[in-house]
Amino acid sequence: MFSFDGSCWLCPGEQEEAIAMAIKGRSLTWDNARKLPLKKGGTTDIYENLRLTRSRPDMLRYFGELCANPFRRLRVDRIVEVPEAVSPLAGYISAITNIPLVTIREEAKDGRVVKGKIVGDLNPGDRVAIFDNVITDGASKIPALTALRSAAAEIVAMVVLVDRQQGWKELLVKAGFGDVGVWPGFYLHDARKYLVTHRLMQRCDSATEAKNPMIVALDGKSWDEILPLIDQLRTTGCILKVNDLLFNKGIEWLLPNLSVYGRVMADLKGHDIKNTLENISRHFGACPPWAVTVHASGGREMIMATRAKLNEVGASATKILAVTVLTSIDPKTCEDIYHRMPLDQVLNLAMEANIAGADGFVCSPQEVGKLKEMYPNKELVTPGVRSPGADAGDQKRVDTPANAKANGATKQVMGRQVLGAKDPVAEVQRVLRDELGVVT
Repeated sequence: MFSFDGSCWLCPGEQEEAIAMAIKGRSLTWDNARKLPLKKGGTTDIYENLRLTRSRPDMLRYFGELCANPFRRLRVDRIVEVPEAVSPLAGYISAITNIPLVTIREEAKDGRVVKGKIVGDLNPGDRVAIFDNVITDGASKIPALTALRSAAAEIVAMVVLVDRQQGWKELLVKAGFGDVGVWPGFYLHDARKYLVTHRLMQRCDSATEAKNPMIVALDGKSWDEILPLIDQLRTTGCILKVNDLLFNKGIEWLLPNLSVYGRVMADLKGHDIKNTLENISRHFGACPPWAVTVHASGGREMIMATRAKLNEVGASATKILAVTVLTSIDPKTCEDIYHRMPLDQVLNLAMEANIAGADGFVCSPQEVGKLKEMYPNKELVTPGVRSPGADAGDQKRVDTPANAKANGATKQVMGRQVLGAKDPVAEVQRVLRDELGVVT
């Protein structure tokens, strides 16, 4: 049996068609403000409800035939229905595949002809696959999994149309079902991407994006780890900075997917011969990021070549941000490397980058005031920003968000303080509201 990890039973083209059909059949609802209520609390921007197919025979036929394919491929002996789904699809799938259907009740029904939890014929050793329209945290599937294991069935997979990616992996492991794979048709992210790219749903209103100065650094995290965070941050207008994740997932995949949730700062810190930077820059044409970083010490020719290539491939709106002296470098180390103190070296590198046409500079909050005086119209991005009392980590030249803003920073990068918070979204909103005076 093949592994389901990260795979879908629909190919990208089929996913788009399925999402379009769900929209047509009014089985997909969305809200720009993320205020659709969820059964277990909280809100979301997208809600899928295939229960409505019972009133649309054409939609029942389409989704039934679509969802039958994974069961044919799995070659199971039984399809298992979870009652909470309240969907007419399982019966339709059973009929057209000729695979018997079993229903697992959450609780046994006393005083009924069929008293047990399992409705239908199920034999020890039967290969079974659970079907449901959607999976969120996986809690509603635990009673069915427990009943099937007690009946000595071989649980091949859980087949769902939509995976909301809301923690089911962790819950299944805790419940002792870590060996059961989930095979989705598509992810909720795919529906969100479809809606945003087809302009049916707005990523974030432009006024909110324009007034938000925060750049959230998504460093050291996987796509699955950052998705719940960026989903909730989408409407705040934060810029999303990626470095190692961009190398891991690749420009071609990550930029169009991450751009669903916000403007993207591709923090590549390019520093090489101009030909190499030209080769990198040409990949940004398909989905131009908000900004790309290069080291100012790479020289004028490298920066100019980067600008020319971005313009050539249709990414003229992408800003080039020249990194000056890293915020992890203290004065002594700076003097050892550059034979200058940080401020002098920042000013020297900024002058070179400015001549080459850089759109802005990356510097610590301690030098941003001087750069603001000299280059009032440039984008000034400051890492090394920490709230009062927060751990500075490996950053050496730091200041508070309020001070960075007062000294002229146009954008501020916050990473570990946000990602390490108990509630990262609440921490972003707190800093914006209480320290930067920004209401989103």
